Amino acid sequence: MSRLKYALIGHGRRGSVHLSTAAALKDTFEIVAVCDAHQESAEVGAAKVGTKAYTDVQKMVDEVSPDVCDVVVPAQLHHIVSCYLSRCGISHNVETPLAPTLGLMDMMIDDAAEYDVKLQTSENFPFVPVEQFVCKLIQEGVIGNVHKCYRLFSTTGYHGLAAIRCRMNANPTSVSSIGHSMPVVPYVDGAKRDFNREGLEFYAVDFDNGGLGIAMVGNKNSCLGRNKLVGFETCGERGTIITNGNQSASGGETVNVCTDEDISQKSGRAQTYAFQREYSKDKILQRIYVELPQSLGGTIEWLNPYRQAGIHERGISLATMLDGIAHAVREDTQPLWTGEMGRADQEMVIAAHRSVHKNRQPIGLPLKPDPEEEKVFDRKFEEQFGIHPREDIEKALQVNFKAR
Repeated sequence: MSRLKYALIGHGRRGSVHLSTAAALKDTFEIVAVCDAHQESAEVGAAKVGTKAYTDVQKMVDEVSPDVCDVVVPAQLHHIVSCYLSRCGISHNVETPLAPTLGLMDMMIDDAAEYDVKLQTSENFPFVPVEQFVCKLIQEGVIGNVHKCYRLFSTTGYHGLAAIRCRMNANPTSVSSIGHSMPVVPYVDGAKRDFNREGLEFYAVDFDNGGLGIAMVGNKNSCLGRNKLVGFETCGERGTIITNGNQSASGGETVNVCTDEDISQKSGRAQTYAFQREYSKDKILQRIYVELPQSLGGTIEWLNPYRQAGIHERGISLATMLDGIAHAVREDTQPLWTGEMGRADQEMVIAAHRSVHKNRQPIGLPLKPDPEEEKVFDRKFEEQFGIHPREDIEKALQVNFKAR
């Protein structure tokens, strides 16, 4: 089948990674455009892959008619670009979070459904190779049924909550949260984000299978000498899987699990089995595997589907997402991470914030949009851009957005 025409919208820090990953998927995409509000950024991206540069989304759509767009603009602009593309009949992948409010996410999901296009949230974390392998171990029953997950991390909560949902294989029913904020000396972190406060939140998420997910998140990013607080523990009836909680880190993962003999003769003391990785000569990940006793499944492995494409381990999750939207368009199937799934991840974060404001009371799921939250977003948007964010999507699209 011929390649799909791919256009990137937003060639900033993340957008440049999306572009290079799409370029590596040579059998999947023909890159037909790079669009950014800033001409220089658009031209730099276009030059990398030998395609056309645009600063106007509408003009780009009219001239190149992409099959798939990849939306990597600031989150408060996601709904504007997404709704416009849906109304043009163009399927698209949207960076995380799907949108800042429930109402905006519902607007995006409804437009995609009305115009019969595929909307995918680019939630990479569950598709990191080690995460895919962990889910395979769980699905094959290596540690028994999973009832608890703990995750300590240093940045946004929805990534970890998405991974917890995958590991629990269940739907969240309520969220309770503790929040704390303190002033710090102003600084700019490695991702060029400005901070003058440090936040810390502790989420407890109940699931419909009786399970519990615990997540601790903050904006520390190892700055100011703080402990990284990174780790992920998944507890099953027979054992535990220990991994690093950071999607860019790898190594040191183990499955600690009991055989029947460990249960009956060693007081339930689990044996530790380390994850192993196999690489090609040019350092491309070939597989992740663990060697277990035969009674626990023997050797279990995850094979890298991109081992021939030359994509390094850190790029596999994004490649999986971009391939996911392409497959959905070609085969008329659901994307890997639908708009509804992206909403569910962000919904847990919003529920946690509501819990903090309600003195740590549990907030039941699913949530409905809060009119006051929507009004606050609309007011701030108008103050920043001089136009209402929902009343006229095409007008809002013409605003010269500030690049990341």
